[in-house]
Amino acid sequence: MIGGEDVVNKAIIKSFLVICLGYCVSVWGETDGLARRLFDAHEKGQAIPTLSQDVTLDMAAAYAVQTAYIRTCLAKDKIAGFKAGLTSQDAQAHLGINRAMIGVLLKSGDMSNQSSIPLKKFKQLIVETELGFITNRSIKRPIATIAELQSYIEKIVPVVELSDVGFDKTPVLATDLVAANATAAAYIYRKDLNWYGQDVNSITVSLSRDGKILNQGHGDDAFGDQWEALRWLVNQVIANGWSIEKGSLLITGALGGMVAGAPGHYRAQFNDEAILAFDVVH
Repeated sequence: MIGGEDVVNKAIIKSFLVICLGYCVSVWGETDGLARRLFDAHEKGQAIPTLSQDVTLDMAAAYAVQTAYIRTCLAKDKIAGFKAGLTSQDAQAHLGINRAMIGVLLKSGDMSNQSSIPLKKFKQLIVETELGFITNRSIKRPIATIAELQSYIEKIVPVVELSDVGFDKTPVLATDLVAANATAAAYIYRKDLNWYGQDVNSITVSLSRDGKILNQGHGDDAFGDQWEALRWLVNQVIANGWSIEKGSLLITGALGGMVAGAPGHYRAQFNDEAILAFDVVH
């Protein structure tokens, strides 16, 4: 015969499961609606909705929203690659967040052939210097070792990422950043260079605006090792249900800090040789 305490305990467990199930159905059922809010705001040139103001998301739910948002974008866009965000301590400190995250780079965000970047395209522009890895074949499964990872890479190139952190409300949580595609917006890179075979962890970079240096970074700022940062990114991309196609651009996070965008002439100089130059204009 079941005692009264056992009956009470089972009732508590049942109630807890019902509440959890109800929460999961509610949040996951809202995934498409939340993604549509992000997409509509982007299409209308509005600030990024801070979803955490209205709904509680865990990381799994936030990535589900990100995936739904990207799939909506793919109706008229294509995937160019993927990004790791907040892989350096400086970048995490800038936003008060203690974890790295991933996002999707869209082909429409490639501004490599533009000498002028309109500031009005962004609600709050952030400029970051990074390194990019271009794949020589598709990756469809997790990567176990750096040696294996290196066999998938054809080129290593200098990159400037142009992120948008223009959210409509504060505070902004890590789940807000993830849901909003890790603030991926645009990027510039040098297709004519290839640093494969070099010690990418020793690469140095400086970013200046109108001749004034705003940021300096080092190759190992991302996770302490570029190849480990790349392996983490690849495995996270695969874990989130994407595959990485041949020719994809994979960027591993900011070298040094994050610079608030403002009008002016920018020069990102890598190893005192490679330069990415562009103007941000009103």
